Amino acid sequence: MTLSKLIAGPILRRVEKNKVSVWVAFKTHQRVRLQIWEGDNIKDDGSGGNTRFHTSLAPLALTTTDEESIVPTVKIGQHLYITVITAELQSPGLQSGKVYSYNVVFESEDPLSTDDLRSEGMLDEADVEGRPQLPLGYKKDVLPSFVLTAEDPAKLLIAQGSCRKMHGPGEDALSFLDKVIEDNLIKPESRPQQLFLTGDQIYADEVPGLGLHYAGNLDGSSLIGTEKIKIRKDANTAIEEIEVNRTNQPVYLRQHLVNEYAGFTSSAALCHLISFEEYCGLYLNYWSIRSWNENFWSKIKPVIADPKKADELAEEFLEGPASGESGLIDLIRNTSGLRSAAASEFIFNPELEAIFAESPPASKFEAWKKETLLELKNEILSIADFAKTLPKVSRVLANVSTYMIFDDHEVTDDWNITQRWKNQVLSKPFGRDIIRNGMMAYTVFQDWGNVPNEYQPIEKSGENASTLSARTRLLRLIIEHGHRIGGPEHLDTLRSEVLEPIEDLLGMTDAATGIKWQYEINTGPTKTYVLDTRTQREYESLNAPPGLLSEEALRQQTPNSLPEGNAPFVFVISPAPVLGLSSFEELIQPAAASVVALGSSSGPNPGIIAGQIEFDFEAWGFNTSAFERLLDRLNTYKKVVLLSGDVHYGFSSVLDYWKGQDSAPTSRIVQLTASSLKNMRFANLEILKSGMVQRILTGFNGQLAKVGWKDKSLSKNGTISARNRARLRRNPAVVPVEGWEPGATVSPAPDFRWRLSILGDDRTRSDDPVAAEINLEDPNSLKEGYKKIVQRHQETFISGISRRIVWPSHVALIQFEADGASFKVKHSFLFRKNSRDGTDNKVGPHIEHVVPLLATGETAPTLG
Repeated sequence: MTLSKLIAGPILRRVEKNKVSVWVAFKTHQRVRLQIWEGDNIKDDGSGGNTRFHTSLAPLALTTTDEESIVPTVKIGQHLYITVITAELQSPGLQSGKVYSYNVVFESEDPLSTDDLRSEGMLDEADVEGRPQLPLGYKKDVLPSFVLTAEDPAKLLIAQGSCRKMHGPGEDALSFLDKVIEDNLIKPESRPQQLFLTGDQIYADEVPGLGLHYAGNLDGSSLIGTEKIKIRKDANTAIEEIEVNRTNQPVYLRQHLVNEYAGFTSSAALCHLISFEEYCGLYLNYWSIRSWNENFWSKIKPVIADPKKADELAEEFLEGPASGESGLIDLIRNTSGLRSAAASEFIFNPELEAIFAESPPASKFEAWKKETLLELKNEILSIADFAKTLPKVSRVLANVSTYMIFDDHEVTDDWNITQRWKNQVLSKPFGRDIIRNGMMAYTVFQDWGNVPNEYQPIEKSGENASTLSARTRLLRLIIEHGHRIGGPEHLDTLRSEVLEPIEDLLGMTDAATGIKWQYEINTGPTKTYVLDTRTQREYESLNAPPGLLSEEALRQQTPNSLPEGNAPFVFVISPAPVLGLSSFEELIQPAAASVVALGSSSGPNPGIIAGQIEFDFEAWGFNTSAFERLLDRLNTYKKVVLLSGDVHYGFSSVLDYWKGQDSAPTSRIVQLTASSLKNMRFANLEILKSGMVQRILTGFNGQLAKVGWKDKSLSKNGTISARNRARLRRNPAVVPVEGWEPGATVSPAPDFRWRLSILGDDRTRSDDPVAAEINLEDPNSLKEGYKKIVQRHQETFISGISRRIVWPSHVALIQFEADGASFKVKHSFLFRKNSRDGTDNKVGPHIEHVVPLLATGETAPTLG
């Protein structure tokens, strides 16, 4: 069986009025062209034979000739060729309120052939070379389509999601958008106009064992080529180069390796990605089932039909199939390379050595085998669920303009969480190798499509190298890496001439500041500013929670004023929520971290450091200076909509901000958080769905108010708690308004004030008991009212539908409606409702949060 030429994509990326960009990945070199039509239901009329798409309608005119519009793919590795092809259209270009369609035409020279989406079988519902395919245009022989963002805010429809793990708990909610698009193909105002993926598009540290086993292997051929990593046991030993392969670094044996020799802190790194090939392979497998290794797909396909086969597959992977292929146990026991001087101590920690030293296998080995089998089985079941809906996800990505930004899991968990972490990892050659490989993959799979104009992969005659963007220089080094590894050729100077310059550009060395990954795009009548909160951080000390943007980075990533001076609001994307759940961040998270700290007295990250890493001490609110600086900047824009993910639950909140002594708020900032697409947190803890727990997590009154001073000498009177006295000694000095002793004062008056509120779904529900119907004087009325309340809570547990926090896997839709001179924003969470009898398990906007973008009637917070 041979894979298709087009192994991933098309993914519709940046769309502007005069430019449309599409990302594609091939297994062989191709020359690619993009055609755009106005209209929907653009269908092949059958007049062109079997190899080209033909229709009586002509594509829209481009600004270049046909030959000039053809773009060659670039070699990323031995069998991986990628490009982002951009069609530049003649004026007036594309218009909002219309539907457009596109085709990808590609040709190879050896042998000479011309193909497109139709000839590749991407416009039909059928198995293509054994792998399922849905028609990208939702009908046979119909092209995929897209719409621009509406110019009228009341007609905008934006989709949002984050945190999608192949074997994570829950459904793949990104597939839910497929039905939304299908039902609204010809309705520009009712189908998603832009999709923002706000972090953790892959999980590099948490990879299913079976998936890692086949990652980067295209049916027996290496995707990239042979790669080596550099490992040094300690400062007193020489650096050794070791080849990356399934023998030297087997699945389920990488935890000790990456913690000890890369300095990583992930506690779920049994199958951590290491090589560039593995990172690329995982991206491909996350986006397209066409890229799956034949053996991988053939093992998962039967599990989709019969989940009971997961037990058989887990046993086979561990023990080895009847055909004689080595299983994981034999690989560990018998591969001499694992126990050579160069590799054994890097792979095995003492506990694992003890397990496999038992002969014959005894209690330790049997316990390890039982635990590994269970983990394998659960992973396989989740992979099967992921694979089942992957064709829908691929179709979604082909039909809506998609924008992405990294969080930590694209590289590794806890990436840049503290200055200590950075020092610890970047001082180790193995740590630098993995981070570099992860960022190289992010560049070609995610960022290239965000800002295609900043990437010029092919050198042009007469170009001035000194004026090339940093992104272009990085991409060309990655291409050079692909030629050398895939050749293979000039490997003796690969590190000095290619890899080290890449690390310089990525800001991993003492070289000048690396690439700025932030970007902006037009979203209808406004702009969206996408922040890089991972590589431009500031650190007050080695172990302190970071400021997610330094003062200089904030100036670079956000404008001084509103775009074009009159935008009705602006979007700002921060992978981590800016306005989080106050009780969770200020009470629960620190308390939980302290508990972990008490039991972590040794190891590379002892005590409170272990607690901070375990519970991700990198929320915006943990660093007062950076947080208040960001709020002050956002206050400039008056009406702000923040989009975030990361936390594995969805919610909405709003902050009203007062600058100086104004009686009315000077701005309103709305936080919309959607997480996760497929990685439910606490999937089995039903108690978190209860109304009381949600009230605790969001604060009993759902509000938090604070006042603050910047660059002020403060006068304090009365009884003030030790904690507030400490807060008042900082700059900025920020204190909550609640809990002050009578008569306590601080002067002068605050420079700023804000009030944060957590939003709830205020719609009336059929199962809500009406308080007015309960007569407190009537025992029967009380009894019936109590029964109604209990029934409502039971239904909440079963359905997953609550008021404030969204726990099930979900994707969110964002819409606006007129509200006098301003607008209201609606945040709808699409997820699958569960019902008691299983007859009403429908996907829909089961939770909605609505809030005006203009604050009215709000009074400024005051102390006391």
